[in-house]
Amino acid sequence: MDSPDKFKGFIHKLWDELYWANFYYDILIEVSKLCGEHEKAANFSPVFWTCTLQAHYQTAMVYLHRIYDQNKQSFNLHRFLLTVRENREIFDSANVRKRRQSDPHVGDLMYAIGQLDIAKLNGDIWYSSNENPEVENLNRWRDRVTFHNDERELFRQKPFEEENPRPDIGKLIEVGFDILNRYSQYFDTTLHSKGCRDWKDMEFVFEALEYHPKAIRNRT
Repeated sequence: MDSPDKFKGFIHKLWDELYWANFYYDILIEVSKLCGEHEKAANFSPVFWTCTLQAHYQTAMVYLHRIYDQNKQSFNLHRFLLTVRENREIFDSANVRKRRQSDPHVGDLMYAIGQLDIAKLNGDIWYSSNENPEVENLNRWRDRVTFHNDERELFRQKPFEEENPRPDIGKLIEVGFDILNRYSQYFDTTLHSKGCRDWKDMEFVFEALEYHPKAIRNRT
């Protein structure tokens, strides 16, 4: 690695990928909930809502595949953690203090965060790799369904998802954020937020559908 600035760029890039994975997944969860709460209104245009849900699911999956990719030529969470292990000197107390020299509370923050935990790092490296069955399953979906028309799937007798459970998107995103923030704090005591969202615009759409002429006619 060339410099701490480059490492900071790595953190920002991973945060950006996780942020958008989480953003689209949150939309998926919220729209699914609203479709259930406004079932009659949603049934006026079932194809639209089915395609909308599928689009947000696929988009969240694409970002998640990028985060947990195992390609050594791409930048991903696993490669980031290997970079951490190979550049542990940038987490030395003196280097962290230098990066946060303008912060009068840096000593207290560093004490609360603690030193780089090698055992935890090795566990995070394992979690982000295909040795973890959850990540291996995610990447099987990547290789055979999301990104490629795998020939083995073309004439399968049973649907792929019957033998390969859908990845736990929420958990993989949550753990991804936890891992990223752990090393961001070790690096310069910074904690990255998932972002704040308000879904009133979506609620407005479903509430408005209740007053669609077709909905009113069905109630009379």
